Amino acid sequence: MMPLTFNGTTVTAVTFNGTALTALVCNGTTVWGAAAAPVVGAAYGGGICAYLLVSGDPGYSSSTPHGLIVASADLDAIAYWSNVILIAVTGTSANFGTGLANTTKIMAQSGHTASAAKICRNYNGGGYSDWYLPSSDELDKLYNNCTAIGVLDPLGNYWTSTENNAVNALVYAFSEGMAFADKKNSDYPMVRAVRSF
Repeated sequence: MMPLTFNGTTVTAVTFNGTALTALVCNGTTVWGAAAAPVVGAAYGGGICAYLLVSGDPGYSSSTPHGLIVASADLDAIAYWSNVILIAVTGTSANFGTGLANTTKIMAQSGHTASAAKICRNYNGGGYSDWYLPSSDELDKLYNNCTAIGVLDPLGNYWTSTENNAVNALVYAFSEGMAFADKKNSDYPMVRAVRSF
């Protein structure tokens, strides 16, 4: 089934006499079907829907749901935050919505060859190539929905894309519901990719 477009824009909803249609059928063949609305904890967009934006979140729309999708499994049991451990990346943020930009900055560092960020960017879950290492505030949203998501370790420590200083980056402790600074070459934090929709 091909996406339905009108004037170059993908159609996400069709109404007839005020009623939302769920499908368009032509000569007995469904040519368009409305996508199911994302639900936290359900399979969606190559992973699990982990968070739906609310008013006040960057990118929120009252007419179109947006949020975060988390990979359905950890990507690597042992990974440094970055192989560059004594030079600050500078400019990363803890804020919600900054994980992708943080990931790009980590990978653009001079001498960078390996990192938790690179593992996330190389991930291709569900055929999507826009995965990234979440910021600490993004991981906080996942922590708040941990039970509903069902695939995160509630006692796990996860790398964030948020740098603390030249030596340390933030690790999010799901057992505590908070981020703390640890050495960039620590090898115990887990790596979990997210993507935005």
